[in-house]
Amino acid sequence: MRFEPTAIAEARLVRLKAHRDDRGAFARTWCRQTFADAGIDFDFVQANWSVTRSRGTVRGMHFQRAPHAESKLVRITRGRVHDVIVDLRAGSPTRGRLHSLELGEGDDTMLYIPAGVAHGFQTLTDDVTVEYFMGGEPYRPEYYDGFRHDDPAVAIRWPLPPGPVSDKDLSWPPLAQRFPWLLPAAAPAPATPAL
Repeated sequence: MRFEPTAIAEARLVRLKAHRDDRGAFARTWCRQTFADAGIDFDFVQANWSVTRSRGTVRGMHFQRAPHAESKLVRITRGRVHDVIVDLRAGSPTRGRLHSLELGEGDDTMLYIPAGVAHGFQTLTDDVTVEYFMGGEPYRPEYYDGFRHDDPAVAIRWPLPPGPVSDKDLSWPPLAQRFPWLLPAAAPAPATPAL
């Protein structure tokens, strides 16, 4: 595995070393020691998958609030997505910043997302399957949170007109009402409690 930085502090692209032959391919997708050697303390406590039927569908933006914040390791096993992460951590040098990239089956790439960073994606193909490995604290639904895909505080540029979005994802209140300290990353960080 090879770990590459992103525009978000501590978030990493994880490039797999796939071994291919006439039978197909094999790659290790997670190893505690390899992650630790890269400076990532990640032990997953839960694994999830989602299937999205239609191109253009948006899922997100989602995160877990402290003290039950979760880190994620995301892998696309079918189809392609435009993946977006937004740093909501008050003390982070990249707070308020977003990073987007395209991920898909066969590109041998995963995305590690630290706790306190929101995640969402838009499907670029029909029939997309995403695997999520969740680290940190076990899931607690009362700490589940999010913001709208079109929230002006972050102004995400989706590559396609947004297709289906769940009622829950459309109901989140504006991000600026809940995180008024979420200023442009170039501004000095005010003293606020961590997410």
